[in-house]
Amino acid sequence: MESAMVGAKPDADMSKRAAGPRVERVVKKKGELLTEDEKKANHIASEQKRRHNIRTGYDQLIQIVPTLTPSQRSEALILQKTVEYIKYLLMEREILEGQLTDVSQ
Repeated sequence: MESAMVGAKPDADMSKRAAGPRVERVVKKKGELLTEDEKKANHIASEQKRRHNIRTGYDQLIQIVPTLTPSQRSEALILQKTVEYIKYLLMEREILEGQLTDVSQ
């Protein structure tokens, strides 16, 4: 699907971002209950994973949307520019489909 890569910037190493200390999830045998500290550690690990996945998604949008630069870290701006880019791509698609229809007639 080459059209998804239109205007994509060269791949950058997205693992450069400092991840900070990672908290490992506690896993116990079936039937064993977690202590409050283990529950807290699991919650922290889950939240870190969720935040990491969100950051990765925004980093990917910055790489794909040509009007964004890595210095633009505002999530609202990233989403706004992404919506604008999708609308632009849809408009370009309609134009190309119209041209294809004209040529095939």
